[in-house]
Amino acid sequence: MFSALHPYDNKLISYTEYLKFALDHNFQKPNDAPGARCPVCERRLKVRAGKQKDDGHFYHNDEYYCPTKEANKRSYGNLPITKQNAEIRQKNLNFAKENIGKIWERLKEIIPFFDFSEFLSILNEAKKLNIYEYTNLNPQLLPYVYVTLINYLPSKSYNKQRKLKFCFFYEARINTYEDLWINQGAFSRLVRISYKNGSTQKVTIIETNTDYLSKEQVILSEKQLEFLKKKV
Repeated sequence: MFSALHPYDNKLISYTEYLKFALDHNFQKPNDAPGARCPVCERRLKVRAGKQKDDGHFYHNDEYYCPTKEANKRSYGNLPITKQNAEIRQKNLNFAKENIGKIWERLKEIIPFFDFSEFLSILNEAKKLNIYEYTNLNPQLLPYVYVTLINYLPSKSYNKQRKLKFCFFYEARINTYEDLWINQGAFSRLVRISYKNGSTQKVTIIETNTDYLSKEQVILSEKQLEFLKKKV
């Protein structure tokens, strides 16, 4: 991968920035310095010079599983609901229906070339997994649960304009969806991992804010909005 978490700070750095970090800390060899961290599993990474001047990269030097190593594994499709609550379920469903247009707009912002058919796949998967019954779910953060439910393929993108495959993951300490809301106000780190030919190309940290709710512009037609509400 071409970017990773800083060895000490929660920010992404490039291969070149990591080399400067090692130099600033007086390490003769970059891999002797404290390693940058994988944004998903948070294990330490090694660095390797590329064949060209600008393609040096980070890599895992262990045998343990990480989604950045294997492209086609979804993150939370098999996570169980630990508690069921019909009242909470209805509250979350109502929120999704009332704000479906704004949720669509937020997903378009963070999913390159997002297609309407992909949104339908997400809503179908959400219903299948019954994510609305997660007791501690903050419904305002639904877009950041929705994005984890499917893989994003070039063939399914808007006008097939997407060039890379990608998935969304939370860091590996998340074992159930409830884990995302244990510490209210400290939402877990969400990353988008882009793949090409099975190899990680890019890692992007996604802002999990609720600003989308204050935006008024909704491009979908009333007919489309009503159709989506029925799919929730």
